[in-house]
Amino acid sequence: MGAIPPTAAISELASRQHGVVTRRQLIARRIPSSTISRWIRVGYLQPLHKGVYAVGHRRTSREARWLAGVLACGARASLSHGAAGQSRGILPLRQRLAVHVSVPRRSGADPDGVVVHRVRSLDPRDVSLHHGIPTTTATRTVWDLASVLTPLQTRRAFEQAEKLHLLDRPRLAALRAAVPSRRGAAVVRQLLAEAPLPLDATRSRLEELVLETCRDHGLPLPAVNVPVRGWEVDFLWERERLIVEADGGDHFDPAQREIDNRRDVELGQAGFLVRRWGTGPVTEKHGIAAELASLLGERRR
Repeated sequence: MGAIPPTAAISELASRQHGVVTRRQLIARRIPSSTISRWIRVGYLQPLHKGVYAVGHRRTSREARWLAGVLACGARASLSHGAAGQSRGILPLRQRLAVHVSVPRRSGADPDGVVVHRVRSLDPRDVSLHHGIPTTTATRTVWDLASVLTPLQTRRAFEQAEKLHLLDRPRLAALRAAVPSRRGAAVVRQLLAEAPLPLDATRSRLEELVLETCRDHGLPLPAVNVPVRGWEVDFLWERERLIVEADGGDHFDPAQREIDNRRDVELGQAGFLVRRWGTGPVTEKHGIAAELASLLGERRR
């Protein structure tokens, strides 16, 4: 069997790296510098950073841009901060964020288009391959984000990591204890001191908003998506016999509304008060908090 043509070998490598290769990798595969230069001239290699190329195309995926930034920063670089948050699923992908990369403090790499963070140390426990890219763990990413995001944005990332079962609370506490004066450390300390929200039991952003409203306004947390009298309800305050439903668009369907009405009647006859909130009301957190506090107080009496 003959040797694999160089372009085929490089294409195979690129297919494992989101369409990205480095000059160092090409040289290691015995591709002459003259061949690399020719491939660049004819457009087979598209420069992304110094010594980093997209193979055979100009358009690159988000993952390709992330990996290219990491490769451009050296062997011990890792995707971090906002880019790592998006990769790990703890920050929304709809936001346009720069490529952030963490490198050892002595590293001299500083490629254009990459936000480089030179860190004193990056424990191997805090980095892993994710989608084929060295990336800080969700826990380390939350710690890094706390230093650059607002407290509310940090909370959202923290809670999303916890919802996805990606957050290691003891490790995050250790990171905070190692640098207690770092910006964002106080926010992390506060988050760790709070009881976790049962976000993994929620099924929609509306339900998450109700729980966040309770937490933000010091209201008792309800049970989430639990059975009551043969029906599953979104939120239950059992002591007060109060039920709240966070209704999405499917509840506007006539057939579903008929089911909802029958359920509300049956639960009302059993002594429960049912309150329904749609998309608009739930996003008005202060109004919802005031109404919920009033309802809970009345039900206790």
